[in-house]
Amino acid sequence: MHSSLQTVVIVSIFALCYLYFTVRETARQQLDIYDLIMLSAVAIIPSIFVLFPIFAQWIARASGVAFPFVIMFGLLFVILFIFIHRLTAKIHRLEHLNRLLIQEVSIIKFEIVSTPKQIKIINSEGNTSEK
Repeated sequence: MHSSLQTVVIVSIFALCYLYFTVRETARQQLDIYDLIMLSAVAIIPSIFVLFPIFAQWIARASGVAFPFVIMFGLLFVILFIFIHRLTAKIHRLEHLNRLLIQEVSIIKFEIVSTPKQIKIINSEGNTSEK
């Protein structure tokens, strides 16, 4: 079994454009290296299955699955779940930091309000005194 030329061309164009986009966003520091690796797998895994159909057949036979695309979509779902888990953990950390910052701002505001204000009075001789 082999992939048709149209399939190879379409998947290759998608993979190259997608990898270019993710590398560019990483260079602009909008993605970190971990995100680059995870998102690149979305283009690399289908490319491997299309460009190397013998490898895809071998993986399918080794895992006992009749169709290689089941393995490919399974791998893509695993990557998706790992990515979602990472985003959930990052959101949890940000919510925790947000709570800490709100508490610190509240404490600082309380200290500012509760401390007596010191008023400087300038007397007729130009000297200042605090009350």
